[in-house]
Amino acid sequence: MKVSVRVIPPDRELKIKTGDNLRTALIESGIPLDSPCGGQGTCLKCKVQLTGVSRKHTELEREKLSRKELDEGWHLACQVKVEEPGEVRLPEVEVSRAKASFGLLGEEISLRPNVRRLRFELSKPSIKDQRADWNRLAEYLEKSAAGRLSAGLSLLRELPTRLREWNFSGQAVVVGNEVVELDPRGSDSDILGVAIDIGTTTLAAALVNLDTGKVVALDAELNPQIVFGADVISRIMYAQDGTAKREKLQRELVKGLNQLLLRLCHSARREKERVFEVTVVGNTTMLHTLLGLEARNIALAPYVGGLNRPLDLPAIELGLQIHPRGKLHIMPSIASFVGADTVAVILATRMHQRRVPRLAIDIGTNGEVMLATGKEVLTASTAAGPAFEGSRIRYGMRAVKGAISSFQATPEVNYSVIGGGAPSGICGSGLIDLVAELYRTGVLDQKGRILRPAEISTPWAEALAPRVRIRDEAREFVIFRDEDREVTLTQQDIRELQLAKGAIRAGVELLMKEAGISADDIQEVLLAGVFGNYINRERAVVLGLIPVFPLEKIHFIGNGAMDGALLALLDMEERDQAEKIAARVHHIELSGRPDFEETFLRCLSLGNK
Repeated sequence: MKVSVRVIPPDRELKIKTGDNLRTALIESGIPLDSPCGGQGTCLKCKVQLTGVSRKHTELEREKLSRKELDEGWHLACQVKVEEPGEVRLPEVEVSRAKASFGLLGEEISLRPNVRRLRFELSKPSIKDQRADWNRLAEYLEKSAAGRLSAGLSLLRELPTRLREWNFSGQAVVVGNEVVELDPRGSDSDILGVAIDIGTTTLAAALVNLDTGKVVALDAELNPQIVFGADVISRIMYAQDGTAKREKLQRELVKGLNQLLLRLCHSARREKERVFEVTVVGNTTMLHTLLGLEARNIALAPYVGGLNRPLDLPAIELGLQIHPRGKLHIMPSIASFVGADTVAVILATRMHQRRVPRLAIDIGTNGEVMLATGKEVLTASTAAGPAFEGSRIRYGMRAVKGAISSFQATPEVNYSVIGGGAPSGICGSGLIDLVAELYRTGVLDQKGRILRPAEISTPWAEALAPRVRIRDEAREFVIFRDEDREVTLTQQDIRELQLAKGAIRAGVELLMKEAGISADDIQEVLLAGVFGNYINRERAVVLGLIPVFPLEKIHFIGNGAMDGALLALLDMEERDQAEKIAARVHHIELSGRPDFEETFLRCLSLGNK
């Protein structure tokens, strides 16, 4: 039996079978619902307010939701079984469209793209020259193309009419060795390309004029796969249940990419049909889900995926909405959890070419660590988890309006809220600031434990101790509270951050140990990733996220993975470099090291002692 359930927003009426899980029903109906824990009831992000639908709260809901929320009819959608008709109200969600920064480290970029515009002026057919139309065009273009050209059947069908309409002169758009489009002589239509970074949490893209090399639009979007899990392991587990779920992961990702492409073109007032090539980077799991490849073996020893080499294919095979004969270039990966995004960071930073030790950390849901020794580059992947993105944090949220983005405890408690006004939650940079400041001022001990008010003995105890609240032995620090709401930092939040921080720091220490390099030897530390660009360097050191380095050695490079994808879009020689990097990098599998567990547990402690 099916019942009618109205969902607001977007004010749609759904027919849902009684007994079905509400979260699953909403997602399968195309209604986005933030649930990065994959429906396990741990992230508390899928809150919905019900009228009817279900009148019972589960034991988990009674444990996790406040009395006020329970009284007002709030539920966790993942815990709700549909029992009767009713209404579902979704909370207001503001999607973060983070502005990615692309600087390519001040480097001058050569413009040698895979997409070229070749002009032609052909002799007309005659009784003495009866060459076929394609032969005539190909022979002319190959004089300047430096290689044999091909064409697809759809273009060959258009060719005779266009050549005669244009009196056998015009322009050809060539991608690689294939002619994909014909334009009339004198046409100034754009030749466009797109670089995409597929992150576990965020999709970022840049639209580029390939005639000039200029980036004409930038945008970012949440990865729609987040409803199936916050990290790569949860998505692998989701997809391993069968082909249908693997295909669903792919469809949702491609749908998100097409929305992003459409928005890019709209904002730049360009036509998506003039996008002829897309270069893509991402971690290995994201690339497998984009291609619809089986990814379960990535998560099982000996951790082998289906593809690490670069791949070129027609974009239409994946359903990307660019020129119908446009191409997709997937950059190479290194290992199961060190993907093309890491290759792109190494490419953009030139770590493989420098003669002095340098360290780079790409901070995100998957934390990649890169260490250049001057002779080789070592890499490792660290399972940082989604804490930096606000997931699994009681009042965690992404860097959108209402998020606390920075915090200071002295000389008085003060914090910055994105967009101003009262805070609604805490984003990643705010979380790092909070824990680092509370540790510095003695509210937390080295193990990350929130001290009881009587245990706080620092000069700031009088101001900070009253903010510590203890409920049934559960401790939290109250950041903000008014009549309607509050924002707190819980003991569990701190543990989540410690796990993320400990994983990254352990990766750094083990790579330095492998290379026989100390912190004093490292000449530069590069923090990559959109999130990494907003970290306070001093607080990162206080927290122990990175070893003690002089602050002048620590530099932010923005989305280095996107910079590398742009290089590969603009210069074919950079693609060759990327393939060499992937083949030569020395990957260290941390889980296989006997000293990993000890190092990780030690790195959970706060500070740099």
